[in-house]
Amino acid sequence: MMGIPTFSPLYIGLSGLQAMQEAESVVGNNMDNANTPGYAQETANLSESNPYPPEPGYGPLVGGQFGQGVSVQSVTRQDSWFYDVQDRQNQSAYQFYSTQSSVLTQIQGILNEPSSNSLQNAMDQFFNAWQTLSADPSNTAARQAVISQGDVVAQTFNTVIEQLEQLQQNIVDTANSQVQQFNQYAQNLLGVQRQIQTAQQYGENPNQLLDQQAHILDEMAQLANLNLSQNPDGTINVSIGGGSNSVQVIQEDQTTKSLTMTPVSASNLSAITGGQIAGNLQGYEDVTQVLMNLNAFLNSFANAVNQQGQVTFFQTPVNLDTSASNGVFSGGQLQVVATANDLHPIPSSDASGDNSTEVAVVNLQATPLQNAGVSTSYPYTYNDPWSGKATSASIEITGTPDQALASMVSNIGMIAAGVASSQATANALLQQSTQLRQSISGVSLDEQASYMISYQNAYAAAAKYIATFQTMMQSLLNMVQP
Repeated sequence: MMGIPTFSPLYIGLSGLQAMQEAESVVGNNMDNANTPGYAQETANLSESNPYPPEPGYGPLVGGQFGQGVSVQSVTRQDSWFYDVQDRQNQSAYQFYSTQSSVLTQIQGILNEPSSNSLQNAMDQFFNAWQTLSADPSNTAARQAVISQGDVVAQTFNTVIEQLEQLQQNIVDTANSQVQQFNQYAQNLLGVQRQIQTAQQYGENPNQLLDQQAHILDEMAQLANLNLSQNPDGTINVSIGGGSNSVQVIQEDQTTKSLTMTPVSASNLSAITGGQIAGNLQGYEDVTQVLMNLNAFLNSFANAVNQQGQVTFFQTPVNLDTSASNGVFSGGQLQVVATANDLHPIPSSDASGDNSTEVAVVNLQATPLQNAGVSTSYPYTYNDPWSGKATSASIEITGTPDQALASMVSNIGMIAAGVASSQATANALLQQSTQLRQSISGVSLDEQASYMISYQNAYAAAAKYIATFQTMMQSLLNMVQP
């Protein structure tokens, strides 16, 4: 009759010590990485060891099989593919609106309406100077005041245009940098996923690599909208866009299991419709629209003042250069070219006290520009800074100078308010999805502490069991010794 190994109970206690020690290590790792980006909490899966005897009827005459202790069968990451994908989609949406909102806020800050240094205030002071001159057209000081206020108008508009052009350049540079960063993340992801494949082939636990994979995908989702699909070996296919406009950034060949990468470039940048990159692309269009509207207004305004004043007061035309291959506008500056002596009436030829010209300029403030006898429609063609494709736009100026300027400013305000509302909604959805994701993947220190206490108690119990077994064995040996 086969007997039961004498020290078998000792191994049972030893398995408890080892299993609890491994489980405590998992808990400690969770607590250490509670704030590590991309980290998902891990769980030690305890399992009963194979019983003895392995098959009933082949062991000692006992009432069935008996246990052989406990072991850590596996250590698994706690994550949800559904919540991960949803959260990354919400990250992309929020970053898109947040980036566009930031650009619109900068535009509003540059326009600086209403304020004492605003475009509207400079125009009001300009017309007030003409009003004063109309009361005494021969007053030299009043003429010089008109010239000075004209310089203020030109300087104010020129400063705004220069700042908008600089903002446009900054957006292009930022977007280009973000595209490079996105491609670098994709390259890093390619390397991590190849390591995941290798680990899976050798039966190793790739949890740390999966954490890195999750972190990189989170960073990519902030830059662009991602389409993700899982592969059986733990790798993830990544694409942007859809249909014919789709770009397969990371793709696994289902036959060879090889991974390939296609970087995002100027030719396929239009596939990105979310994230910070898309927000900057839209921000570029917003700044471009403001520049064209402002330039068209300046052309109509300058031509109207010149015509009503019967002198070339402002340089004409006030052209904005949109031909740069990088899509960044330049020029569009306004300049006063008249002098005080050029203003009506000219003492040698005009009747004393004739203020008809000054009154005509003053009345321009309340006259729709389209009725002032000047062109109010302007075509623009500019090159997209990424694809190089030429884009055409036609700007139509309507209303009085005050109305036309107010319309441009209010339009930006309405767009900014709409984007801010969308940003708030996107942020609420992001907070919700992040909480749902963290409820599964996040590390709760209180929860982990309770696990640690539980495992420590089990470890102490196993140690006590071994000590008791040792005492029992010592007693038995003493009993049989002569």
